[in-house]
Amino acid sequence: MSINDFGATLLTLPQIIKNNFFIIPDYQRGYSWEKREVKDLLTDIENLIKGQSSTRHFTGTLVLSRGKANNKYDIVDGQQRLTTLFILIARIRICLDGKFNEEIYKTYLFRGQIGKEEAILQLNSDTHSFYRNIIIENEPLGGHSIEIEAQNRLLTAMQIIDKWLDQYKKNTLDISAVKKVLENDIGFLVYAPKDTTEVGIMFEVINNRGKPLSELEKVKNYLIYSSVKLHATTLRKDIDNIWSQILKNLNIAKKTSAQDEGAFLRYCLVVYYSLSKADSQYGYQQIKQKFNIENILNNKEKSAEAIKDIGKLISFLKVASLWYARLYGRNHNGLDKKTIKYLNQIKSQDAHASIMPTFLAIVIKNKNIPHRLLNVLEVINFRVYMSNGIKGRKDGGQARLYKDASGYYHNHLQKRLKNDNYDIKIKSEDQALELCLTKFGVSNASDDAFKNSFLLDTTKNDDFYKWQGLKYFLISYEQFLQPNKTIDINKIVKSRAEGKSSDYLSIEHLWATANRSNSNENNRTKDKEQKRRLGNFVLLELRLNIQGKDHDLDYKIKLYKGKAKEEAPTDLQQVRRVCETAQQFYSDYANRQRYKGYYYDIYKNIIDQNEQNYIDFALERWSLDNFYGYEEACEWNNINGT
Repeated sequence: MSINDFGATLLTLPQIIKNNFFIIPDYQRGYSWEKREVKDLLTDIENLIKGQSSTRHFTGTLVLSRGKANNKYDIVDGQQRLTTLFILIARIRICLDGKFNEEIYKTYLFRGQIGKEEAILQLNSDTHSFYRNIIIENEPLGGHSIEIEAQNRLLTAMQIIDKWLDQYKKNTLDISAVKKVLENDIGFLVYAPKDTTEVGIMFEVINNRGKPLSELEKVKNYLIYSSVKLHATTLRKDIDNIWSQILKNLNIAKKTSAQDEGAFLRYCLVVYYSLSKADSQYGYQQIKQKFNIENILNNKEKSAEAIKDIGKLISFLKVASLWYARLYGRNHNGLDKKTIKYLNQIKSQDAHASIMPTFLAIVIKNKNIPHRLLNVLEVINFRVYMSNGIKGRKDGGQARLYKDASGYYHNHLQKRLKNDNYDIKIKSEDQALELCLTKFGVSNASDDAFKNSFLLDTTKNDDFYKWQGLKYFLISYEQFLQPNKTIDINKIVKSRAEGKSSDYLSIEHLWATANRSNSNENNRTKDKEQKRRLGNFVLLELRLNIQGKDHDLDYKIKLYKGKAKEEAPTDLQQVRRVCETAQQFYSDYANRQRYKGYYYDIYKNIIDQNEQNYIDFALERWSLDNFYGYEEACEWNNINGT
């Protein structure tokens, strides 16, 4: 099929690929189809197999860019559908033997002399080896690692297709029916403009049609496009290599959705280019403005500067992605214990949108990580963004934090604070950032507000069981109670995919359904209030939580202490402490005459004491008074009321 024939009519796969080769360029996103889209395509094919239609089924559009050779084309649009069809063809080949197997290999997969074969469809550099080894050659997965999400999606597509083909494996004729439909009954409209100046237009088309690209993917596309236009071959290779590392790190971090990638880019641009919160929402447009190729091309000095700046930007993104892998993926190789401690704490907080630019600025700027800054960052993040009811909006105050993060990274923060006439000596950028974070924490979560955040607001339908920070709070409390024991904070953030064992720590209510269910004892309104209080909750091993479900506290105490059933006692000091408190109040009330509300008073006293223990702990654990500028921040806060 000649390039001049493309676009005239619906073409079959054999017509399209005859004598031609197709390449998915590296500026394109990796394979992105998910289960639903693969299954939808298979359903279309199945309907064609069952039907008697004499017309060719329109499957989609291919937009191609002519390569250096007349028969080689870059796929600008349509790569997801075409790749899925090639996976299907490759898996059909695995099902067939003899001449059919050989025919498919030579017609659809590889062409050329033995030892010099070229792939008819060449995926981008991140995924082609995986596609060839696992999908085409059917090698065992155990010998290969899945490093990026696109590889995982290729594997998922192959598994769905293999399962679908099982129904046709009974005899060769059935598989041949699938092959026949693929070759004769599906059709593409194919466009391959001759004018290479239209590549720029097509580039914009692929960024704004079909399945939406993430902002990060758009930026990658534009940087590669820019490197080609600038004839910067070394930069072009660097972008390929570095972007592969970025994707691998984001995959380790399990941050691969379009939303996650967009957030990653946003945080990076806030720090690197000092973008405002508002401007950072449009990272792709910001990059296009900074590297306006049409204005750069005819100026050698500007071109050289752009090439240098793009190189610096992608290096920053690579390092930032590494810290994503360290933070979210627990890839802690080479890090000291104290840094790992703060990484685990910050990750477990699970509220990062406001502090991520500051985090990246701290860890990327410094060869030796300033632990004091990670410490204050963890404290203000908990006080401001995780405490119950402190911030009505989780993004409140972001603009200020973002500005301070970029100022710190570029060594402008100390100077800026001096220009603002701060009546306090600032000796370094680290001290300047510590001061800003301390003031931010005091102004947004004063000690009084922080203390009150642990008390139930009875005027609202509050329930501490629904508090986002409850597990993190309780595991931190356990670490406080057992300072000489290694408490695995990751037990509270263990994902379902990682498997929740019997050691998984869950939330337990002290006030249970069976707490003295005598109708003369219970007051539903009062009971409900106690059940919602912070002091009503403890962390507990899942095995004990299951065993104690719905029993009253008498039984639970025996269970937790190992005196009921055959369960081992709890290892959690906070639970043992509650048991001691409960036994003390049972003893105090033992000689009192029973009255209506007798048991309610016992349980309320237990919860009161537990709640007070929690508050005392919190005020010590997340105190700001040891950080630089605390007293001045409190004074500013009192004077300005901010």
